[in-house]
Amino acid sequence: MQKEGVPFSGYSELRRLMETGEPVCVTFETEEQDTKKEFWGAVPASGAVPVQETVPCHEVMPKEKVTGRASEELPEKSGFLFCELVQKARMGEKFRISGQGCSPGDYVLGFSEESPAEYYLKSGRYRTIQAAEKAALSLPRLKKKFCSIVIEPLSLNRGNFDVLIFFLKPEKAMRVVQANAYSEGNRTVMDTMGAASICGDCTVLALEKGIGLSFGCKGSRKHSGYEDFEVPLGIAFKKVEEIEEGLLKLPETTQ
Repeated sequence: MQKEGVPFSGYSELRRLMETGEPVCVTFETEEQDTKKEFWGAVPASGAVPVQETVPCHEVMPKEKVTGRASEELPEKSGFLFCELVQKARMGEKFRISGQGCSPGDYVLGFSEESPAEYYLKSGRYRTIQAAEKAALSLPRLKKKFCSIVIEPLSLNRGNFDVLIFFLKPEKAMRVVQANAYSEGNRTVMDTMGAASICGDCTVLALEKGIGLSFGCKGSRKHSGYEDFEVPLGIAFKKVEEIEEGLLKLPETTQ
């Protein structure tokens, strides 16, 4: 069992996949004692600021298993996009947030019920409002109750998270797919449309399906700045041990 306050040092094979920065842990925190609080905002986790007023937690499903303990210090809303925060965490920063700066991201992560269809149409991503509405309806949406989100590099995590996000060269992403198939020969199904990639494909869809593989999206590539040759990929906590074991057993690509 991981000791409290001690950074997690496991998953050596998964750590080796990324050539720049670290895998990023995303944890949806719930408050076990008081389920009627909601924390808005984002600051580095070490500098959260107490807020006096509280309102109900984000809730789209009944209370689930607690994945992380929410602090009594309440974070402020971030002006950064979720994908930007993930990139910053990749390079060593840690955040605890209850809001972020992307309207489609708000919809995907459950901060808002407002469809991004109009936003998508105005941005020129889709030909008609009908196409934009269909695209918005197809976005994955978080089916989980939470009060705040912790976004941190794997080296700062305590061994408990919801999703692990990577930015990989195609050959490394291939090895994750192979590792997923190692035990039972299962195919990895890719489900994406070039929108809401980090928040949707690699976080929410990864939580639902176990793995979320994406080519990215205009927003995340434009604002968070990962490389053109990098493929974003998310792995749910429940799949991480299986993927790590598969990576240990697989022959090297060049062999």
